[in-house]
Amino acid sequence: MLIRQTSTYMVAHGTSSALGFLSVILFTRLLTPAEYGVYVVALSVAGIVSSLLFTWVRLSVLRFESEGEATDIRLTALAAYALSVATLPLALGVTVWALAVPLDKALAALVLAAALGLFELGQEILRARLQSTTYMRATVVRAFAAIGISFALVHAGWGGFGLVAGVAGAYVIAALAFSPVIWKGPRKPFDAVTFRTMLGFGVPMALSGGVFALHAALDRLLVAALLGDAAAGVYGAAADLVRQIILFPALSVAAAVVPLAIRALAEEGAAAADIHLTRSGELLLAVVMPAVVGLAIVAPHFAALILGPEFRDTAALLIPILVFSWLFQTVSQQFVQISFHLAKKPFLMVAHGLSSLVVNVVAMALLVPPFGLKGAAWSLVIAEAAGVVAGYVLSRWAHPLPFAWRPLVKVVAAVLIMAAPTALVARTGATGDIAVFATAVVTGIVTYAAAALALDIAGVRSAMMQRVGWSGGAS
Repeated sequence: MLIRQTSTYMVAHGTSSALGFLSVILFTRLLTPAEYGVYVVALSVAGIVSSLLFTWVRLSVLRFESEGEATDIRLTALAAYALSVATLPLALGVTVWALAVPLDKALAALVLAAALGLFELGQEILRARLQSTTYMRATVVRAFAAIGISFALVHAGWGGFGLVAGVAGAYVIAALAFSPVIWKGPRKPFDAVTFRTMLGFGVPMALSGGVFALHAALDRLLVAALLGDAAAGVYGAAADLVRQIILFPALSVAAAVVPLAIRALAEEGAAAADIHLTRSGELLLAVVMPAVVGLAIVAPHFAALILGPEFRDTAALLIPILVFSWLFQTVSQQFVQISFHLAKKPFLMVAHGLSSLVVNVVAMALLVPPFGLKGAAWSLVIAEAAGVVAGYVLSRWAHPLPFAWRPLVKVVAAVLIMAAPTALVARTGATGDIAVFATAVVTGIVTYAAAALALDIAGVRSAMMQRVGWSGGAS
């Protein structure tokens, strides 16, 4: 089931990432760095607000709705979402006052946060109920709508605000389009006891989500404050490219890991959950690590081909650094934090987020003034690496995470085998040569696939041989 679910989520997030690439290509040509910086700041603020007000709702849905068919907290979760929406005016005041965000950007960010929260609530319900096909369709509709509406608004002269409005509108459209499936009956009525349980579980989650969101947005907000919207636009464009590539395989695996781990623990016990986590951890590294190293190798070609002229040179320097922050963040948030979900100890997640945030603040203070954008990127790498270590230590007080060194060694070996020929190909020809870039990418994919099959990473070769043997026996 893990492979099947992961494959479906891979299609969903792959389509979304492909359109995200197209979006970056398009809008770094239609918008100036300063205009793109408006979108970067609004998106960062929206992430913080959404995490504080809505993350507790969707994580509660994921945790409790995943326990089995008998559980249904949808209407209770919808009431929780409505409660969070009611606090948006207060959030607006805090955003303008505490974060010193201009009123127009703050309003755009809060509309985006509310739309994002509504869409993600529906997606978590589908995910918890293992309805991965519908999840995929909603993700694809949202991605197409976002680029279409945003292009129309930017073309109409809305600038960076048009990009924000387009993304927000796409979330609302997708949420409404799939609401008949998400909310179809029979439904259990609102349950005050469940609501209180969600609050008890979710408030620490909200604190944790806010901490992680502030940590994730700190580099962009600080760059905007210290270096201006144009610098934030260039930095944000580089970070968006990295996010699209790394988040696509990471979320595809993680989307299946958490609900299946919760169900394994609830139905079969801790030993079954640990077996699932070991397989999942290997699969997560197997799909993310080659993407990270490969992107670091081809970054100059990639930036030259994808980004607008005003973004390329700086992005080529930042991408090889930022990819490793996303590697550590993926391990931390998509694997390590499962421990806190399984043990229902959200306060440990708060501690985990605070550890990363503190390291990030200190690193930013030390590295951004002398090194500028590169200092911001390295600060994020240091903070995310510290987060992995801190999270693994904290898991000792939750559901202790299994550690299997053999799968890690196999993945690292396969990536090293892939890296050498890919780097040799990437260094031939001029920067931005599409033939060199394509040849390097194909070389990396083929070499890594061969190494992964030879080493039987994530049991893929064994599964293929079993399937061939089964098919042969049936014929």
